[in-house]
Amino acid sequence: MSAKPGVRWIEFGGEGDTLMLRWLVLLVLLGNALLFLWYAQEYRFADTVRQPDIRPAALRLPNELDASEQLVLRPRECGYFQPLESDYEAERLLIQLEGYGVDLAYEKIPPVAQGWKVELPLPADADRRVALLDQLASLGWVPESRDGALVMGVYPDDAAVDELRKQFPDDLQSKLRKKVNTIQSDAFRVTVSYLQGFEFDQELIEMVATQWPGAQFEKKPCEGVATLKPDQ
Repeated sequence: MSAKPGVRWIEFGGEGDTLMLRWLVLLVLLGNALLFLWYAQEYRFADTVRQPDIRPAALRLPNELDASEQLVLRPRECGYFQPLESDYEAERLLIQLEGYGVDLAYEKIPPVAQGWKVELPLPADADRRVALLDQLASLGWVPESRDGALVMGVYPDDAAVDELRKQFPDDLQSKLRKKVNTIQSDAFRVTVSYLQGFEFDQELIEMVATQWPGAQFEKKPCEGVATLKPDQ
């Protein structure tokens, strides 16, 4: 085979030349592989730098917070629409308030403290009870018996109770006991809890005044609801 002018052929004829050719091919393949890995690493690191981490923080329970972290609670406010004549009226108003997105419930208005109830304990012995009743009758008292005691009346304040004591001899004064007098209402109220800053519109207030005469909205401290404390 004759070579063309200007072209030079390399001929491999022996086993050594074949082995050298194999090594040359392996080196070329290895070089290509290393070059590919280098480009891949450069691209990955560059992409990591360019792309910000926008994954949301993991949700944690309050007991999983570190000691240095503080759980900030939005303060809540509470109030009552009261008085309402019956549970039916309370439920009817509650339905009217459901569209405002606040926490609602209704309940019977709790007993209200009003003055002092003064009692005189009854002796366990029958003869002593009769003697006590006779002594009170001689002083012009015929008290009502209730729950093992004689009820001497309800008085608005401590001054009135002190005036009562003066009407009895020393042996009876020391036995008189005063208890907080409570009045149970038959009325109901709708309790409301909401985030601070919420206000009922004037239209609702006027509607309540029209449909439930006498009922008013009163803001009260929330019971059992977390509130923010001022900085010390």
